[in-house]
Amino acid sequence: MDRVLREILQRLEVLRPYAPHLGALGLAILLGLTVAVVRVSSAPPAVDTADRWPFPQWAPFRAGGQRDTLARADLWTNDPAKAKVVEKKPEGPPWRFIGTVQEGKARIAVIEVDQGKRVQRFVSGQPLPNGAVIKKIDTSELIYDENGEERVLKLFGAAKTDNLAAGSGKK
Repeated sequence: MDRVLREILQRLEVLRPYAPHLGALGLAILLGLTVAVVRVSSAPPAVDTADRWPFPQWAPFRAGGQRDTLARADLWTNDPAKAKVVEKKPEGPPWRFIGTVQEGKARIAVIEVDQGKRVQRFVSGQPLPNGAVIKKIDTSELIYDENGEERVLKLFGAAKTDNLAAGSGKK
């Protein structure tokens, strides 16, 4: 028995520096248990079962006068032949210039055809899908002849093209 008492005293000596902390922990547990007992022993608060707002009431839809006004409107009796015709803008050529490739000294135009389903490579002098003939392929630029009219198609604005051609690669 004496040995057990000594063992307990040794353990208490180790815990002595933590006495304020252990005391605060014990007090917190006691306070929590007291609050729990008071809450459990008291009756629950009464529930107010009265409606705080009325339910919305159904009102039948009355559109007699409005319906007659709309039925007499010219909106429903206009002649479809006099309808305004909206003109479609031309869709442009059946191809799209997407870039250039350089193989040795020769430049090749990369062109998308069949509404983007295929990509083809064209060289100068070769006809495009709509019959126009490529005159010159330059860095990010395609010059072609369509119905006797020379057209220039550029991938980028002038500032970007000049910088890229100069080799700086900066904007």
